[in-house]
Amino acid sequence: MGYAEITLKLPTDYSENLLRKRIAEEISDKNFSFKIIRRSLDARNKRDIHFLARIGVTSENISGNPPEIQKLEIPGKQRDKKVVVTGCGPAGIFAALVLQKAGFSVTIIEKGAEVAKRKEKIAGFEKTGSFDFFGGYCFGEGGAGTFSDGKLTSRTKTISLEKDFIFDTFIKAGAPEEIAYETYPHVGSDNLKKIIPAIISEFKELGGKVIFESEVTEIFKSGDKIKSVGISGKSTGKIEGDYFIFANGHSSFKLYKLLISNGVLFSTKPFAIGFRVEHLQEELNFSMWRKRSLPGVKAAEYHLTADCDPGHAFTFCMCPGGRVVQSAPDEISSVVNGMSNYARDGRFANSAVVTPFSLEELAGKEISAGTALDLLENMEHKFYNFRNSFDIPAERISDIIHGKKNAKLPESSFSFSLIPADLSEFFPQTVFERLKKGLEIFCRKLDCFENGVAMGLESKTSAPIKCLRNQDLTAAPFTNLYICGEGSGYSGGIISSAADGIKTALKIASII
Repeated sequence: MGYAEITLKLPTDYSENLLRKRIAEEISDKNFSFKIIRRSLDARNKRDIHFLARIGVTSENISGNPPEIQKLEIPGKQRDKKVVVTGCGPAGIFAALVLQKAGFSVTIIEKGAEVAKRKEKIAGFEKTGSFDFFGGYCFGEGGAGTFSDGKLTSRTKTISLEKDFIFDTFIKAGAPEEIAYETYPHVGSDNLKKIIPAIISEFKELGGKVIFESEVTEIFKSGDKIKSVGISGKSTGKIEGDYFIFANGHSSFKLYKLLISNGVLFSTKPFAIGFRVEHLQEELNFSMWRKRSLPGVKAAEYHLTADCDPGHAFTFCMCPGGRVVQSAPDEISSVVNGMSNYARDGRFANSAVVTPFSLEELAGKEISAGTALDLLENMEHKFYNFRNSFDIPAERISDIIHGKKNAKLPESSFSFSLIPADLSEFFPQTVFERLKKGLEIFCRKLDCFENGVAMGLESKTSAPIKCLRNQDLTAAPFTNLYICGEGSGYSGGIISSAADGIKTALKIASII
């Protein structure tokens, strides 16, 4: 049997029968097996929108050998070492899963609740406005990503083995197989609510333990080693370990401050802030496709950048057919995010519009990591203080661009209220100028963009600080502490965070 890779141009609504027919014509053989390697939508010519698919074909009529398949190697053996993982987001879950497979005894501590309980608590929050510390969008089983679009893209080029392991794990847990070959794969929040508990079940079946609705409040150390952590909440007491992984995400400011107070070294880092914009999905479809819908494609999505001279703006975390949610990390902050289900069939589309930002720009001087956290918290509090509620300020994009004031806002997917406001009053002047210039450029790129509305504060694109990791990935000054995922400042998004968790786990496994 031989192997070859071919590229096919396919209609957006192609069937498997048509795909097999096209493969047969390409290789002049009806007896073959195939696997889709990569698929992307080519919409450059609006009169000929199609898929480009890279196909791996095996047939007796082909010469050539298939590529060698490499898999992530987890060195499994019996070990008597305990690992304590703080955080049950992508980094924490995959670090814990790999270490449990490698023979360690692993305990995950998560301040939020299980997915099923989170769903109930979030529904109550959106109905009553009463914030639940253990059941918001930010914290809990699967982290913030569980209640998102579930994008599985990553620009990192050095994590191919980790990425394959993550995708294989997701598919085994119930994710659609297409995530392995789509250019912009996503699983949707509805699927993640099933997939994440399934992965946690696998972890538990291997002997792992998860403590929900409990947070780390104390660190007990001796010299350059952490001996145990104290927890409070649903469970209380001390959890001892040989190694400690903090995979606390970018929103766990209390944990950041606890680590800093115990001598862990952090520096400030640039990140991006802005607001979230929302449009009617049908208008966006027409703008990008010149059609209201496209057979075989769920919804149009965009990825936009703008040179604002100086600086730039860009769209981030675009959620086709989704809705905007109040992703407050606590009861006195206001932060927006976007989410969508697998079908992406909602009426609205949303995306963050953000610009790179350093908190030194706000302070006007060099600042410490702790001060950076305080400044960002103050900005998030400012948006809550606007109405002393989770309602958010909003402004039509056309009004921002043309300097008009309009008391009427369009219908929105946001679960709380949009309040007409001048968004320039909520951001540093230089930041808002870049955001406004970005909007002007985006409106020239997409003719429906001016019809949208900008709303709230988007401040969780990545962590505002970064831990100082040693070459062996330990967090100075400790020799058995590891900080990974988005909270480390070295990754962002589901895939890169999970990959950072895996790399951290393998580094620990290589020690003994």
